[in-house]
Amino acid sequence: MYDLTVIIPTFNEEANIRNIAMAVDAVFHENSLNGQILVVDDNSADSTISIVRALMREKRNIEIIVREKDHGLSQSVAEGFSHAASGVFVVIDADFSHPPVMIPKMYAEIQKGNDIVIGSRYMSGGGIREWPLKRRVISLGATILGRILFPTITDPVSGFFAIQKNVVLGAPLKPRGYKILLEVLGKGQWQNSVEIPFEFVDREIGASKLKLKTIIEYALQVLDILIFSLLHRHNPAAREWKRVLFRCTPRK
Repeated sequence: MYDLTVIIPTFNEEANIRNIAMAVDAVFHENSLNGQILVVDDNSADSTISIVRALMREKRNIEIIVREKDHGLSQSVAEGFSHAASGVFVVIDADFSHPPVMIPKMYAEIQKGNDIVIGSRYMSGGGIREWPLKRRVISLGATILGRILFPTITDPVSGFFAIQKNVVLGAPLKPRGYKILLEVLGKGQWQNSVEIPFEFVDREIGASKLKLKTIIEYALQVLDILIFSLLHRHNPAAREWKRVLFRCTPRK
């Protein structure tokens, strides 16, 4: 049994996948963690799959799932949840947008009893480096929309997070688009969360996969979670609204 599983969703990441896998494995060794690296690939047309399979001959803790249909980052991560061989999952991008050195800190926060640990770009100490204005505006808009559902969380759409397996075990997730964390927050079974600041670094190699379709899918996802929250009054989003409401209500 592994201590944790690092899930890396990929699509045409031949320029990055070996380096990120080796960096994560190095973090495991440096921190005495028995970790699994699970690559979930959307049937890449480049050499991503063959590179990972070659790595598997070098490292016994690396595995790959190749998805032939229903492609998408959120769908890939959700499938990773189902196949991970540990009770703790960490989700990280393949392009070094998220720093692997933070994995042990996230794992330590899970060990303290937190159900979800979020790498936040928007809390004090976090940030975004070298991002075009257009992407900054889109990201900020998505974050503001997400905070309508979770007003106490600064970065509910972060792609860098850790969760306990029980959070998503049996949860009615409908993964779509790129914002799987929002789905987990909205429909998972959790009580305690914590955020850790980090600096997001835009990919240096490869192309961004942000498209208009992604924005539309995100808007539909927020609507779906909102409806789910109204129908299930004891779900996490409803709980967060109550927490804020009671905090803002003046005492008599």
